[in-house]
Amino acid sequence: MNKPVTIADFIAHLQRFAPAVPCVCHIWIADDFEDVAPELTPDEVLATLALADATLDADTSLSWYFLRHCADTVLARREEDV
Repeated sequence: MNKPVTIADFIAHLQRFAPAVPCVCHIWIADDFEDVAPELTPDEVLATLALADATLDADTSLSWYFLRHCADTVLARREEDV
């Protein structure tokens, strides 16, 4: 992922399809990290979203557990940088 995906980006992507096309999606936004990992800084939230985007495995899903794992990975980097 070269840049964070925004709601506007997602809307633009969806507008390529007719409104009646069936689909399923799961959207996580930065505010969700207040519940997942409130200790993340705003930059770390973006890094966690980027890591989730880069490592998502459709077999395991984009779940609370997966996002917490991504957050823990980013937090571990914080510890390494100290």
